[in-house]
Amino acid sequence: MQKEITIGEIFGEYGEAYITRNRVKGQEKGLIRLLSACRTNALGNHFEQCNNCAYTTKAYDSCRNRHCPVCQQKDKLQWLDKRMTELLPVGYYHLVFTVPHELNPLCLQNKKAMYGILFKAASQTLLGLARDTKHLGADIGLMTVLHTWGQNMMEHPHLHCIMPAGGLGFDKKHWVHAGNKNGFFVHYKALSRKFRGKFLDLLKQAIDGNQLVFKGKLAQIAGKKALGIFVGKLYKKEWVMNIQAPLGHPEKILEYLSRYVFRIAITNRRIIEVKDGKVLFSWKDYRTGRSRKMRLDIDEFIRRFLLHVLPKGFFKVRSYGIFANRYRRQNIETAKKNPATRTRGCQRGGYGRWHNGVGKTRYGVGRN
Repeated sequence: MQKEITIGEIFGEYGEAYITRNRVKGQEKGLIRLLSACRTNALGNHFEQCNNCAYTTKAYDSCRNRHCPVCQQKDKLQWLDKRMTELLPVGYYHLVFTVPHELNPLCLQNKKAMYGILFKAASQTLLGLARDTKHLGADIGLMTVLHTWGQNMMEHPHLHCIMPAGGLGFDKKHWVHAGNKNGFFVHYKALSRKFRGKFLDLLKQAIDGNQLVFKGKLAQIAGKKALGIFVGKLYKKEWVMNIQAPLGHPEKILEYLSRYVFRIAITNRRIIEVKDGKVLFSWKDYRTGRSRKMRLDIDEFIRRFLLHVLPKGFFKVRSYGIFANRYRRQNIETAKKNPATRTRGCQRGGYGRWHNGVGKTRYGVGRN
């Protein structure tokens, strides 16, 4: 059986040369060196002993960095276990908000600001529409996880949202169930366009507040007139909005998301070989549903990996509404005690129905 190739090994062999050729500095430079040292003698070692036979073996310490594909398995399981205990006995929607590809360069130059806007726009859209009595008239809960990559490791910012099928009434004493309007409490086009408006409004506020930088090719849209044209074109686009109707198995969605809470871009198991200065890895083309292979130069492979390094202190998992940290436990206990959540949970099994912002419907597990 072929030995698994790791990101750390690739960085260890080619990282320093990449740093020199590309003049890498700051956080990215430190990350390359940290991941290359992960589980090597450079970070120290410890001894592990079997509780039954007392067999002892030497093990090298891990880097525990959130971008490392091999670290934090324990943290992932602990996070998953905790989220499982908080699940309500109702169906859960799985929503995916995606920004147009025209915004990708701006996101890469302004990660903290742009990803923050994505979180705000998605959460404000859902919380606001849910509180509207024309739609649901309740306070909902959201768990959101940021992904910035596609299977080919290129930039693809999108936000996964997990939302129970309903919410607490304004009196916080009864549960309001989501209707069955196109599989969601509001039509997907209304949701997509509301999200688009929220996002672009927040974007204009960031621009007016000089919170964004425009370097390189982006300099051509830095002027007021050019920015106005750029934003105007985004208003005219239909933004992709995926909604999966409740399956009754939110555990599966949580398990899927947990794989990416503590790592980025690519898993070691997808790396097939490193040969002649190139990396061969597998990826899935969601347009065709087929698994494919891609071969990249070492420098391009490392560059794509580093595209997804998040700013220090940036939270990629956030909760809103009744799941917000301050009142999370109290709200979850109230919802679980309510008889309505125990009698109106969605049926187990089956496929979900997906709607997106371009008017298509598809079945099964959807992808952006």
